[in-house]
Amino acid sequence: MRKAIGIITVITAVIITVYYLTICGCGLRGNESALSTVGLEHHTIFTLWGISTYIALATNISITFLKTKYKFYIILLFLSAIGMALTLTCDFDYNKYPQYLAHCIGSLAFSIIMGINVFLSFFLTKKYLFALISAVILVLDLIMLIIFKETALIEIVPIFAGYIMLTINNLKEGKEKVGVIQ
Repeated sequence: MRKAIGIITVITAVIITVYYLTICGCGLRGNESALSTVGLEHHTIFTLWGISTYIALATNISITFLKTKYKFYIILLFLSAIGMALTLTCDFDYNKYPQYLAHCIGSLAFSIIMGINVFLSFFLTKKYLFALISAVILVLDLIMLIIFKETALIEIVPIFAGYIMLTINNLKEGKEKVGVIQ
């Protein structure tokens, strides 16, 4: 049942993301195509995108961590939820500088904390290849953001990588229990 819920949340998030990228005009290239910039004009779908993204990642991280003795991921999920809430409720409008700053802090907090949570979910369950891939993606994404600024493609790549790796990991699990205290 947990696996099915995890898959449903990812499929829903992917559909909303693809819709947001195509119908709302984000495109995949260009500095003006950052998800947050387009969110100023399409706030409802931006909010749906943010909520579905958080739910899909949080659900699948929880499924992974439930197989372990570790519980700190809950605090990280809470902190990343605060980051996403700031991202969705504060405008990415430089003319409203306090909101702009809160939006940027929230977006950065969500990205970093959720990225760490994804990495740790693999590392602590001894899925070292996925841990390595997630670490490389996060570092390369940071470098790309510094070089090219914000674009929808650069923002979406680590999220989609998380969806894919968490789903594969959760589907492959089941026969063995990792680190469960009995």
